[in-house]
Amino acid sequence: METCEICGKATDKIFFARIEEANMWVCTSCSRGKKILKSVDLSEKKKAMSFSKEKEEEEIVEHFGERIRKARETLGLPLSVLAERISEKESTLDRIEKEKGLPTETLRKKLEKELGIKLSIKSMGSDYSGGYGKKEPLTLGDAAFTKLAKKDEGE
Repeated sequence: METCEICGKATDKIFFARIEEANMWVCTSCSRGKKILKSVDLSEKKKAMSFSKEKEEEEIVEHFGERIRKARETLGLPLSVLAERISEKESTLDRIEKEKGLPTETLRKKLEKELGIKLSIKSMGSDYSGGYGKKEPLTLGDAAFTKLAKKDEGE
């Protein structure tokens, strides 16, 4: 059984869906009308052995564009030279440096290797426990409840 990241409901059929600008693991109800990127039926456990929600995922660091630009300038590389060295378009690298888009995983790895920097961090994963003494992960509903509770207290 997996838990929906929006409503917290336990479900055997879970979807990886694009909601607003975030990718989330959601139940059937919360996935309606959303762009489904992947679905997994956990009742067929043997077929889903390769699926692991607990797998550590890497997230891009904050201010990644500035980090890339500083590393490039420290090495004395013009943007055009860096683009040529890693076989990417100069306009793509310019857009990434200005943080107008996220680099793909492939581009991120090329930049990390060429510039000798780290652009990703490990995400919390699903073993993160939410507030209120819960053992389950924090859901969006929990966050909304916290905000409402603080508002009621006059904070």
